[in-house]
Amino acid sequence: MNHGDRDRLPRQSKGRRPHFFDDPAVDQLYAVVIEIAAELSVAYERIDTLERLLDKDNLVSRARIESFEADEQIESERMRRREAYLERIFRVFAQDAETSGDPPPGS
Repeated sequence: MNHGDRDRLPRQSKGRRPHFFDDPAVDQLYAVVIEIAAELSVAYERIDTLERLLDKDNLVSRARIESFEADEQIESERMRRREAYLERIFRVFAQDAETSGDPPPGS
């Protein structure tokens, strides 16, 4: 169920990011790993749900899912989704750069 912008979480947390390690880079890496794990967990659950529903209703077999080949439009949509995903998981670097005044890595 989508209620638009009113259900979106804030893009940045208020306050300072907690530090657990002496090196802030380790904290950043830790945050990225946690974000990837969370994203992947949600994706796996959604994929599992979809495959089970499709298989249960005999709409699409798992073999057909495995053999699917995307066209250009689908690849383009996937690329946009992938870029948004990467932006979310690497947001910690951009936020820390904004706070410190330094440019984010790779810019």
